[in-house]
Amino acid sequence: MPAILRNITSVYKRSVQFRLTSYFLIILVPLVAVSIFASLRSEQILERKVNEQTRIALSSAMEAIDMTMNNIENMSMALATDTNLNELLRRENTHLTADMTLDFNKVLNQLSNMNSVNNYLTQFSIYHAYSETILSSKYGGRRMDGLLKQPWYGELLKSGGKRFLLIPRVDEFDSYQQLDQSFQPGYLTLMLAMDPFKPDVRKHVLMITISASHLQKHLDTLVHANNASVFLMNSDNRLIVGTNPDITPPQWTTGSDYTVNRHSGQNGNPEMLVRYRSAVSGWTIMMVKPASAMYAEINQLRTFMYVIISMSFLLSLVISWVVYQGIASPLRTLAHGMKQVRIGQLNTNLPHKREDEFGYLMQSFNEMALEQKHLIKNNYEQQLLRLKAELRVMQSQINPHFLYNTLDSIYSMAENYEAEEITEMVLNLSKFFRLSLSKGQDEFTVAETIEHLQYYLTVQRIRFIDKLSVSIQVDEPSKSCLVLKLLLQPIVENAILHGLEQKKKDGLVRIDCRVEQQRLRLEVSDNGKGINAERLGYIRDELAKLSLHTDKVWEHEIRRHDLYGLWNVKARLKLYYGEPAELTIDSIENEGTTIVLWIPIGGAYESHDRRRRASSAE
Repeated sequence: MPAILRNITSVYKRSVQFRLTSYFLIILVPLVAVSIFASLRSEQILERKVNEQTRIALSSAMEAIDMTMNNIENMSMALATDTNLNELLRRENTHLTADMTLDFNKVLNQLSNMNSVNNYLTQFSIYHAYSETILSSKYGGRRMDGLLKQPWYGELLKSGGKRFLLIPRVDEFDSYQQLDQSFQPGYLTLMLAMDPFKPDVRKHVLMITISASHLQKHLDTLVHANNASVFLMNSDNRLIVGTNPDITPPQWTTGSDYTVNRHSGQNGNPEMLVRYRSAVSGWTIMMVKPASAMYAEINQLRTFMYVIISMSFLLSLVISWVVYQGIASPLRTLAHGMKQVRIGQLNTNLPHKREDEFGYLMQSFNEMALEQKHLIKNNYEQQLLRLKAELRVMQSQINPHFLYNTLDSIYSMAENYEAEEITEMVLNLSKFFRLSLSKGQDEFTVAETIEHLQYYLTVQRIRFIDKLSVSIQVDEPSKSCLVLKLLLQPIVENAILHGLEQKKKDGLVRIDCRVEQQRLRLEVSDNGKGINAERLGYIRDELAKLSLHTDKVWEHEIRRHDLYGLWNVKARLKLYYGEPAELTIDSIENEGTTIVLWIPIGGAYESHDRRRRASSAE
């Protein structure tokens, strides 16, 4: 996290556009906060209004259900305490007799009359406990064994005259479900002992059955859309009936009679739960409906709000970009132009069509860059002329140096050999000098350089007779590479004069030319007396002081007569090819010396790199 904050702070400090965008977005923060608060507040108000309306509707439906059940309870009490009915059921025979049949017919007539008056009820039934016969207004008389052993019968006897509501389930009364609707799922049966206040061992039971669908009609009035469900449950939270049989009522998590609770439904979507508990019966009506149905309109308003906020953000970005283009972008263009001039791009020109203060700044910058370009070009040309003059002086000094050494050789040969050999030496010497002049040409190919060097080697082989042999290896890619003239000759001359002159026989000079590491590698080695470690360290230190940027190179060279040849080659190498060119020397005393020249392929430093800079400056 600290690293992220540092990055944001760094971008904030360096980017004007980022700061402008941040300012505009900060302005929008109060608008966004007020919009969100208004949305939440309107959601709460809507939820309260909807809940009040739902509570009223649920209480109305519950009052209607309570009234229905209260009527059934009143009828059950009236029938259970009816003296005539109880008298007709007084017989305790376990098998039907003629008298019992007559009495049961009278009971059935009275039950049928009650059912016809209250046709919303499914049936009126009386269970005769001694004969285990059910007298039903719908089916007549029917014997049903085993009811005395059912749990509800025992609870009814222990209730002390209280009513018992039977809500059959699929797993209960399996043997009776097909015989009587009182024990079938989808029906509710209110049971009350006949003559409830008389303490009998066996009691006859009055059963008033009502279809659950009749109660569901009161629930259907609460459902105005297919996406809502209403459930009716008894005081034990057992489901009596529901408008959607495919949905199980959710568990209630609070204990208040009227409560609103939101939770995620079976499919994971938020739902609104509303419950109303009857103070009379203890029954509960629960409504479950998707929150999206209630919040449909407010969600639409919220969508409009989000669109407005998004457009505001987008507008802020556009305005910040417009301001950036008008102010910050010209500043960045000026900064970029200054950077280009600093790294040497003197042709930098800032295009613009502005006529304001920024246009004036850009025009002034272009004029300043053009003037600086002319100043640098003039100074560069003066430096180039000075370097060329120094190079010419050094180039001209190598020829007299070689000439003196050659004349000494001719003198030595004149004392020991016939005139024909002297003639050959002079002839090769003449060819050598003729090519050295080269009509003002500064560079030769490697092939031409080796040919030129052969003339000098011929002179030296004549001088040393059988003491000197030469091995030349030139690979094909290197033959066309350009080399500054008279660059190898002083090194070969040092190898012969200082390395092999005192060797009596088997003197060998090896010349190897190849392209290696994308540079031209020129190696000259001998098997002469070599250089001791102290002398070698001195030579390396002196040569290391040379650099292209060292002022007055030639004056330093004049004071080093002991390293004249190597110093001259190294100085010309640096002046002509620049820093990529290098001269290395390795030697082992009494074994030989190796000097390697590394030259960049592509031509001289002054003729290519500087010309490129000069052309770019134009």
